[in-house]
Amino acid sequence: MILLFNPRSCRAKYRLPNSLLALGSVIEGKYDYEILDGNLAVDPLPVLSRIISERNVDIFGVTVMPGPQLQQAIPISKKLKEQFPAITIIWGGYFPSNHTEVCARSPYVDYVIRGQGEEAFPNLLASLLTGSPLSSVPNLSYKSGDGIIHNESAPLLHPDDLPPLPYHKVDVERYVGRTYLGSRTLSYHSSYGCPFECSFCAIVPIYKARWLGRSAGRMADDVEKLLKDHGANAIEFHDNNFFTSEKRLVEFSEEILTRGLHFSWWGEGRPDTLLKYSDKTFQLMKRAGLKMIFMGAESGDDTTLAAMNKGGTQNGKTIIDVVEKFRRHGIIPECSFVLGTPSPDVTASIERDLRFIRALKRRNPETEIIIYVYSPIPLDGASLFQQVTESGFSYPETLEEWTRPEWASFDLRRNPMTPWIKPQHIRRVKSFEKVLNAVFPTNSDIKLRSYQRTLLKLAGKWRYATQVYSYPFEIQLLQHAFRYRQPEIEGF
Repeated sequence: MILLFNPRSCRAKYRLPNSLLALGSVIEGKYDYEILDGNLAVDPLPVLSRIISERNVDIFGVTVMPGPQLQQAIPISKKLKEQFPAITIIWGGYFPSNHTEVCARSPYVDYVIRGQGEEAFPNLLASLLTGSPLSSVPNLSYKSGDGIIHNESAPLLHPDDLPPLPYHKVDVERYVGRTYLGSRTLSYHSSYGCPFECSFCAIVPIYKARWLGRSAGRMADDVEKLLKDHGANAIEFHDNNFFTSEKRLVEFSEEILTRGLHFSWWGEGRPDTLLKYSDKTFQLMKRAGLKMIFMGAESGDDTTLAAMNKGGTQNGKTIIDVVEKFRRHGIIPECSFVLGTPSPDVTASIERDLRFIRALKRRNPETEIIIYVYSPIPLDGASLFQQVTESGFSYPETLEEWTRPEWASFDLRRNPMTPWIKPQHIRRVKSFEKVLNAVFPTNSDIKLRSYQRTLLKLAGKWRYATQVYSYPFEIQLLQHAFRYRQPEIEGF
């Protein structure tokens, strides 16, 4: 039997384990398998041990994102390998795809699948069952003697050619959440990859500027199923770049309106791509239920954006123009910023971006701001990563080192272990963020009451006006008392 495990990734707002459902879809009816979500278990280890013992599990597949998932995947894989030495442990997901060597060398990880697994995973299962050569399995990395063999990467499978997700394998009701979008929100994924190569993005080494999206009709079929079978009234599209194709979004919006489907939705896109969308398309998407779009603004400085390899069409003016366009169409923009990239003067770079965020808020006060601190991605040939390595930065060489406290939050992009970022930089960014969120409380915190919003705004108003951000203890106390949830695209 095969046991697929989704390690804990969040404290709340559980999302459907779409990556494991995608794997389940390609082995459905061929193998006996079960999915266990670590987000829904207080301590998943005893549950996993019981299932392995009672159901004779011989394959244990783990999807691993950086951050919280990695922190649970490592000890659980290690303990299960000690308890069940004969079990085969397979890792896939963003972390093993970007840090393949350190995962494949681990004694408790037998195989690593890099990137898309819908072809590699069933091929690996067939190879293990029949004894056929592992060399024929695409996207696979594995131990051989004292070394690691990395098989060739396969072309992306088109999403339209993949079977429907086996929702019957999970309790969908447990993933229905109340969000700003709606009272019954579910997540969905309609495409693979991204056609751009931003030098800080974890998907770039995996997909290498490749993107394939499900057709509008198939998307509408899937969404209609979530609405009718599971009572959803809102959908979060968690594609890496949902708005890559304007033509696809036009056709999808028309399908939604033609079918008479009523729901709100959210997705992720690039400012320069969305700025090119016609007003007619925005009006159409708005009528079809679009409520909010997340965008990687990253910086307001054109030199920094060029170093990030954001492409020649995204600059500070692009970002300003697109949030004004959103304002005209009544759609809320969420803009993420990545501060603290390698720079001759990191302090000045951060201050420029803080001023730009203020300018963005003046143009469209409804703009949600999400701030991250730059965390390096192992991207060969990227000038930004070359600067990182030249600075003396290096990654842990074993999985055990990744569990050390100083690395536990590295990939959450909150306090990275980069030598040019100093504690005062982190304090400055966090203090600004607290003041900003007081003056402009996020729409996504639906539990925040009107009087609480008023008190936060009063507490932050003088600081924001005078730009005195340091030590905002009074704001911190209010946010803690109100259990304020700042804007985030991740649930942790």
